[in-house]
Amino acid sequence: MCKIFRRITLINIILACILAILIHEGFHIIASRLFGVALYGFKPSIVGIRAQLRGSYSLGKQMVVYMAGPFGNFIAAVLLINTKGFLLNLCEANAAIGFFNLLPLYPLDGGQIFIIISFKLFGSRRTLRVAKRLSAIIKICLLIAGILQIILYVNPSLLAVALFLPGEKLLEETIGIMRLENLLNRKQRIKKKKLYPVKIFAAMSDCSLLEVVQRLDYDCFHIIYILNEDMEIIGRITEEDVINAIQNFNHANKLYDVFRDRM
Repeated sequence: MCKIFRRITLINIILACILAILIHEGFHIIASRLFGVALYGFKPSIVGIRAQLRGSYSLGKQMVVYMAGPFGNFIAAVLLINTKGFLLNLCEANAAIGFFNLLPLYPLDGGQIFIIISFKLFGSRRTLRVAKRLSAIIKICLLIAGILQIILYVNPSLLAVALFLPGEKLLEETIGIMRLENLLNRKQRIKKKKLYPVKIFAAMSDCSLLEVVQRLDYDCFHIIYILNEDMEIIGRITEEDVINAIQNFNHANKLYDVFRDRM
């Protein structure tokens, strides 16, 4: 009888978690429709269903869409706070998923918000560096908490989440996409502002297009001098040249191959 009761309780918890995730993602979709934000690339993961925003949107719209999921969970938790049985499980699941998704850990909603704010304030390189360190610290804390949860409650759920969270590669890809979108949209920002800060740097001729793109900051227009092995300037390009090259060549191509006619 005791085993049957435990099995029913476990099933209730699993169903409650699934419903809480559906509520979470449902609020994301509702917010995206209300604010005209297109979503794409829906992929299931250990923390729910991950989706990307298609196109460039204001910081306010992005934050509203990302915050909508946890907000939906908190609404459900408050409405179910004085219930019993399965409804109480659903209340606890919504509260847990809502708070968990606010952690500044990519690809959770809190991590998405941290990245877009940091990207706009500090650029891609610093954002990637800080996000990696922050993710490592949070994952270590989750692993420790997961081990304690197993010891105290014989519940491996938190440890499973900590072990199967997406790694740094996904974070690097996302910031890379944000960097390229920023470059493609920069021309309109320059025309709008009319005055724009300029940053100049040098790159060896055997640098790849990707390496150059990774050095471009968020809110500057870039001029790049190409150097040969003798540290002599053999060419001069702008970020516009790099953007056009990225769209027409493989990102691994070297500068001397892509801009041979400019040297």
